[in-house]
Amino acid sequence: MTTTDQRPATVATEQQIPLSDPRTAERMVAPVARCAVEIIRDMRPENALARIVTPEVATMLSRRAALTRRLRATTGYVPAQRIAVSGVRTCVVNERTVEASCVLRDPDRSRFLAMRWELRHSGWRVTVLEVG
Repeated sequence: MTTTDQRPATVATEQQIPLSDPRTAERMVAPVARCAVEIIRDMRPENALARIVTPEVATMLSRRAALTRRLRATTGYVPAQRIAVSGVRTCVVNERTVEASCVLRDPDRSRFLAMRWELRHSGWRVTVLEVG
């Protein structure tokens, strides 16, 4: 290989997980859940998960963020900054679908989050996201 070769360097790991493996989606549940709640709380930009979620889920997140902004403008309420993700559970429905849930805790409240991941032509995407 020469210095002008444009191929990316491969990282040697014990276990390479292919993109089509459901474990790929399972590893992303906690960070995506945290990011989704931060979008809803208007702590992150609305397009932070644009590459991972479907347009319908992105619309729902932006609608909830807009509601948070309106609530904050009228009441002045500022939520706690720290969110802890616990109780992550996943269920592999088939080789192209994974359903997951977790509990998100902060000092003020706890939330339950459920999501459905589907393997699309461009990778794993969140097709359903429910926050309670």
